[in-house]
Amino acid sequence: MKKINNIFNLILPIITIVFLLIVWQGVAKAYDNQYIVPTVESTLKELGLLLGEKKFYIALGATLLRSVIAFLLSFFVSAILAYCGARSTKAEKLILPIISITRTLPTIAIAWLLLFWTNSQVAPVVITMLVVLPTSYTQIKGAIEFVNKDTLEAGKVDGAGWWKLFFKIELPQIAPELYSVVGSGLALNFKLMVAAEVLSATLKSLGNMINLATPFEVAKVLALTIVVLVLGLIVEFLFNKLSKKSATWQ
Repeated sequence: MKKINNIFNLILPIITIVFLLIVWQGVAKAYDNQYIVPTVESTLKELGLLLGEKKFYIALGATLLRSVIAFLLSFFVSAILAYCGARSTKAEKLILPIISITRTLPTIAIAWLLLFWTNSQVAPVVITMLVVLPTSYTQIKGAIEFVNKDTLEAGKVDGAGWWKLFFKIELPQIAPELYSVVGSGLALNFKLMVAAEVLSATLKSLGNMINLATPFEVAKVLALTIVVLVLGLIVEFLFNKLSKKSATWQ
């Protein structure tokens, strides 16, 4: 039965992808205009051309680097705030306005201000960090709050210090959620980074490659979109696997 379920788990996503490709191809044939809706073949051909260009890999590497930097900043800040908020009601009341303000900031306005104050390399990193931070905070705080309190109390009775309590008791329990946060956070960071690069016209970036595409290069924009989509899905898939694996370590 488990083998059959595994087969279905593999086949069903493939069916969905094939269905979406058929719909895409059908719409492209209906429009019959490569400058409005390119066919699947022309988009894949454009993707192949991109994969053969050195500048594509330079842009991809730069975008990935900025995405990782933005994620690490948002993750560590949100983790510290989440831990303080989960362990102290007073700290939570101090932190909550920061999270609320960050969550409701108008992205376009902040992007413009950051471009004015910094430059097109720094602005996308800060924009992405600010957008991801509230979500990471909420997820990490929720995981910390669900740590088994009895286990913590038992550790305290045995004389365990803060360091040992965190690394031996709390961290193993929140590890599955942390892996999930990292996976979804990195995927979201990458997507947001490309959008921020488009807004900021960042040199040597996937966002700028989209910016530089002419109105007649829709296939190229779709090919770049596929790159972002596939990389995001791979990262999320890998960390979801780690999340499930870490649940067995407890």
